[in-house]
Amino acid sequence: MRYIGSKRLILPFIKKTIEETYGDFSNAVIGDFFSGTACVGEMFKHEGATVISNDYLCFSYALQIEKIKLNNVPYCNFSYEDLLDELNSLNGIEGFFYKEYTPEGTKGKQYTRNYFSAENAKKIDEIRLKIGEWKEKKYISDDMFFLLIANLIDAVTRVSNTSGTYGAFLKIDDPRKNRGLFLEKSSFIDNKKNNKCYCSDICDIITQEQGDILYLDPPYNSRQYPPYYHILETITLYDNPSIYGKTGRRPYEEQLSDFCMVEKAENALFDVVQKAKFDNIYISYSTDGIVEYQKLINRLNSIGTVNNYFMQYKRYKSNSGNNLQNCDELKEIIIHVKK
Repeated sequence: MRYIGSKRLILPFIKKTIEETYGDFSNAVIGDFFSGTACVGEMFKHEGATVISNDYLCFSYALQIEKIKLNNVPYCNFSYEDLLDELNSLNGIEGFFYKEYTPEGTKGKQYTRNYFSAENAKKIDEIRLKIGEWKEKKYISDDMFFLLIANLIDAVTRVSNTSGTYGAFLKIDDPRKNRGLFLEKSSFIDNKKNNKCYCSDICDIITQEQGDILYLDPPYNSRQYPPYYHILETITLYDNPSIYGKTGRRPYEEQLSDFCMVEKAENALFDVVQKAKFDNIYISYSTDGIVEYQKLINRLNSIGTVNNYFMQYKRYKSNSGNNLQNCDELKEIIIHVKK
C-alpha cells in the first residue's frame, strides 16, 4: 500500500540505527505512535519486541489490529477461511460506494466520480455491510471485525483508480480498475507478546504508556492526511458521511493535526518528547519537513543527549522551509534523544 511518508523503504536504516545506539531490542517494549500503515511497528514485532501502536486514523487502526495486535487468527465460531469465502462470493449491491464513487452511480449528479468500477463498488458495499452485520449480531469479535476490514482495505487498494492516495481519481482508467475485487487471507507474525493498538490523538496517550523505545514519525508537511485517505476511512466506518466536492471527501475539520501546521508542529513534537515515558526516543525527520531542523535539535538538547543519523534518498517533493532546503537530495534523519 502506497502511503504518504511511508518508511517502508528505509526500514533497514531504522533497524540499524536503533541496534547501533540501543543494542538488541528483541525484548524491548517499543511504541510506534504515528503508525500509518504499521510497517515500522511490524518490523519491530518481527524482531520480537513488544509493540504499542497508535494512529488517529480509523483505517490505520484496522491495519494495526491485523499486523500488530494479532499473533494468530482471532477466535471465532466460524473459520477465517469460510468468512472470506462468503464475502468473496457476494454479488454486490448498489450502496454508498456505488452511488458516490463510480461513473454509473454519479451519472447526472453535480460531480461524476471515477474511483471504482461499478462491479467492484457494489461488492465493496455488500461486503462492508455483511461484515458490519456479523459484528452487530456478535457472530464475530471486534478483532475479527477489524481483521476483515483490513482485508477489505487491502483488496480496495488493488482495484482503486487512483495514483496511490485518494485525494483524487484518475481521469483515464488504470487497468487495475477492472480487476475483480478479492479479499485475501492475512499472514501473521507471532512474537509471543501482548501487543497493543490505539486509535487516538498521540497527545491523549503519550502519558498513558511507557516502555524502552519510542519511535516517532510525524507528518512534517502541510498536507493533512484525512482527505488523502477518505475512501479508506469511509470503508472502515461506513457511516454514510456528507461528502462534498469533485473528489467526494468526507468532512475532516475535527481531525486537523497540529503536526501538519507550520506554526504548531515544532511545539507539538517537543511537547510529545518531553512528556513521553520512554528513555530512548527515535524521531524520523526529513529535510523537506516544515519543522526547522536546527531549532528542533537545539530544543531537544534541553531534554537529553541528542545524536543524529543520516541517510540520503531520491527526492520526491520538497516544500522545505528549513536551512537544509538547498541540498540536492533529501536526507532522511533519525534523531536519537536519550532522556
